[in-house]
Amino acid sequence: MVTVAVLGLVLDRVTKHWALHALSSHDHQIIPGWLSLHVVYNSGAAFSMGTSFTIGLSCLSIIALAFVLVWVFPRARGRLTSLASGLIAAGIAGNLLDRLLREPGPMRGTVVDFIAVRYFAVFNVADVCITSAAILFIWWAVRSDRAVERAVKRADAVDLARTGGASGTAEEGS
Repeated sequence: MVTVAVLGLVLDRVTKHWALHALSSHDHQIIPGWLSLHVVYNSGAAFSMGTSFTIGLSCLSIIALAFVLVWVFPRARGRLTSLASGLIAAGIAGNLLDRLLREPGPMRGTVVDFIAVRYFAVFNVADVCITSAAILFIWWAVRSDRAVERAVKRADAVDLARTGGASGTAEEGS
C-alpha cells in the first residue's frame, strides 16, 4: 500500500515535470480527434469545478490525505483495499503538492493537467489514481456485500437444516 502510494506519487510528479518541459502550447495528437497531450493549469477540482475555491480545495485535500493515512491505511485488508488505499493517497498527494508548490502561491497553486480526452476532460496521473481507487473501492464494496449475502444464506440454510424447517418462534406456535 505504501509502495503503491509512493510509486503513484512519483509517477505523477515525473509525468507532470515531463509535460511542463516537453509539451509546447499546441496539442500533441496521440489518437487524432480523441486523445491528445497539452498542458492546462487547473485551479479547480475535477472538470475545473471550484476554480474560485482553490484554498478550500487545498484544505479539503489535506484533510482527505490525513484521513486516508490515519484511518484508511491501518484498516485496509487484502490486496484490493490496499491497492485502492495506496492509489487514493498518491492521487490526493500529487494534486495537493501542485496546490502547495505551484504559482500563484501556497494553497492557491494550479494543478498541472495534460492528458486530454475530447468531449471529456483534461487530467493527470493523480486524477487517474483517484478515479481508479474509487472504482476499486466500489468494486470491493459490491463484492463484500455479495459475500455477506452468501454468508447469510449459508447460515439460514444451516439453521433450516438444523431445525428441520421450524423457525422456533413463539408466534408460529400460537
